Amino acid sequence: MTDEQGWITSSRTGSGQQCVQMRPNGTGVALRDSKNPSGPQLQAGADAWCPFLIGAKNGYFELPAPPPAATGGTAKPTPEDLNLISTNWLHAPDQSDARLLIAFAGNHVAMRLSPTAETLVFTLGEWQAWLDGAKDGEFDHLT
Repeated sequence: MTDEQGWITSSRTGSGQQCVQMRPNGTGVALRDSKNPSGPQLQAGADAWCPFLIGAKNGYFELPAPPPAATGGTAKPTPEDLNLISTNWLHAPDQSDARLLIAFAGNHVAMRLSPTAETLVFTLGEWQAWLDGAKDGEFDHLT
């Protein structure tokens, strides 16, 4: 699904209001959290985005367990609320020094573009919807 500003979400998100959003930025893809559209964005060049998308399609970023049922009313934590210091950050093989990384932190997935520390946080359900869309080829046109 694409909104009026060109942000793309997976068709698996239902309303598109709880998800990873992407938009072409001329050299790659901008990523943000749909629940925080004025918040941080990761600006991933093609050298980071393309291997990341391929890695997702090949199962590199699968959830360790099925996501729990969605519950309403719970505020999403900030990156500072999560213990990311000792977290194992995952990346797709064959990425350059600019890598899109994800980490599983409890019931959330953190995403950042190395070497910066700017971090997005998604629920497990949001992440699974994005993964399902990636596997279905919904974002292939962004490569």
